[in-house]
Amino acid sequence: MRSDDEIRRIIIKKKRRKARIRRALFAALLLIVLLIILPSRADTSFERDLIQPYGNPEASAPELKAKGVAIYSLDLDRHVYEKNGGERIDPYSITKILTCYLALEKLDPDKIVTIKKSNSELNYEDGAHINLIKGEELSVNDLLHGTMLASANDAAYALAIAVSGSEKEFANLMNKTVEEWGCENTHFVNPNGWKNKEHYTTAHDMAIITAKCFENEKLRALSMEKEYTIAPTSKNEEREFINVFRKSTSQIGNIDCGKTGSWTDDDCSIVLEYSEDHLNGAIVLLRDSLKKRPNDIKKLMKFSHEVTPGFTVASEGDIACESRVKGGAKTVVPLAMDKTIHLYPKNNNKKQIKVEIETDKLEAPLAKGSKAGTYKVMLDGEEAESGELLAAEDVEKGWIFSKLYISNNSAVVGAVIMLLALLLLTLLSKTHKKNNSAR
Repeated sequence: MRSDDEIRRIIIKKKRRKARIRRALFAALLLIVLLIILPSRADTSFERDLIQPYGNPEASAPELKAKGVAIYSLDLDRHVYEKNGGERIDPYSITKILTCYLALEKLDPDKIVTIKKSNSELNYEDGAHINLIKGEELSVNDLLHGTMLASANDAAYALAIAVSGSEKEFANLMNKTVEEWGCENTHFVNPNGWKNKEHYTTAHDMAIITAKCFENEKLRALSMEKEYTIAPTSKNEEREFINVFRKSTSQIGNIDCGKTGSWTDDDCSIVLEYSEDHLNGAIVLLRDSLKKRPNDIKKLMKFSHEVTPGFTVASEGDIACESRVKGGAKTVVPLAMDKTIHLYPKNNNKKQIKVEIETDKLEAPLAKGSKAGTYKVMLDGEEAESGELLAAEDVEKGWIFSKLYISNNSAVVGAVIMLLALLLLTLLSKTHKKNNSAR
């Protein structure tokens, strides 16, 4: 039989154990309440999982009249589509972009050139010309405008003579230049694209030539001038002409530069560069028709978005991040993108895309669709796009605790848990007293 001292020690030990249990239970309940009612936190960083691959290199190409076709991604620095890309075809007047490129590289635009041969001597009467007369003097700038805007064959010839002294030597310079650029199936014998069995290119090569030539900003600007006037010379009257390329593409948007070429209405060519929704590309069409050419360009520009590898940074309505709302029934609101954004980083590298988020100080009531912040999309360290973040939900005014960023639901749950905790502690206390009375 136990002694009185042993019984007392057992009783004291039980009391201490129950006290520890009550304290632990109270602390656990208090922690739960605090976790629930603590001010809401929001993730204000951009949700990078939204950035997903975009573009399908295997996409089905549209039906086109042109014999040779190429789409060249200036962003990725490579071809993304070709039709008969390696087939040798007459380029015609798109040859002149290389002529003007070399003239700009080799000559001072203000230099005065004396015309060596009249247009009539060159037998270009049936082609585009500006009626140059032997012995008249014009600036290189005049000849550049005549070549690019009016597509004048005599002006291109005059530039070639000014650069190299002869048509043959200039053709050698042209061929050496494109060979250095990696064009293996191109050969030029004249500076203007006048038809010759030894003068040919491919859609593949011409896309490279287009990209390289239009790296020259002066040539880009020149190709998009609306019109030009050559002042009267001692041998000729004033000559005015409009840009043939701009006239041919006037119904097509987002074109940055380019040049047309043609032999007949059913045998035309064109090269151009365009920028559309952050996609920068070059298009080549060889042996197209004058009638089909504009529509073929539109088809290819649309198709280029499907076939060029890139990334969807986010789509309109995607939840990009969260922000806190002061005084709201809900104290955290998701923020949505205001538009869809596609980007085409070099080497197709997702890491080159960064999105910077700045959320506004929001206060309830807040309507769905209202501005809640801004973002900047950076591509390789430069801003590519910006826009607004929009509240993705309505947020009504909350109770008094919402001023501390405690939502109505959190306040209710916290209160319920506190009541349950007090009730449980009361029951434990009564049970303890009953046990003591029974002894």
